[in-house]
Amino acid sequence: MGSLLLGVAALGIDACPMEGVDVKALDEEFGLREKGYTALAVVSLGYRKDTDFNASLPKSRFSEEEVITIL
Repeated sequence: MGSLLLGVAALGIDACPMEGVDVKALDEEFGLREKGYTALAVVSLGYRKDTDFNASLPKSRFSEEEVITIL
């Protein structure tokens, strides 16, 4: 998944991994098991709108100290 996210970003494509997806439902909907496959994760791909109001809003991030633990 990391390679996919990095690869599409290099191509200028937006991507977002999605949580809380019912992968068994995806298997059934697309007949994946009958084809020898099973869903493991979902990543949405696309292009943002130039008029996306959310893109210009300030973002909230955790501080480095809250995210990283040095052992």
